[in-house]
Amino acid sequence: MELEILQDLKNYFGDDYEEEQESTLLFCIKRSIKSFKNKRNYPSAYPQIMIEKDMDKYYSCLLDLSLYWAIKQGYEFQGSHSENSTNRSWESESEIYSLHNVIPIARIL
Repeated sequence: MELEILQDLKNYFGDDYEEEQESTLLFCIKRSIKSFKNKRNYPSAYPQIMIEKDMDKYYSCLLDLSLYWAIKQGYEFQGSHSENSTNRSWESESEIYSLHNVIPIARIL
């Protein structure tokens, strides 16, 4: 899945993509996957194949999370940024999960 997301990010960035960005993008993808798994809170008894199927179902969320972290490089922990008449503000990671209807997996105790 990581390589598929990486290729989609390269395609998204197009001419703005430079080869030396690959390690940073892979870091952002890894961070997104870990965050997603924490959000879903998979039960320990969940087989890896089910986790992979679930993550594939939410591929667009994982892509958006990876893009979110890639674009925020150098601006982590800022809610907004202004410089030379350029203003940026970011959605929160939680809003990306809400947009894709990602909720934790419920467990019966």
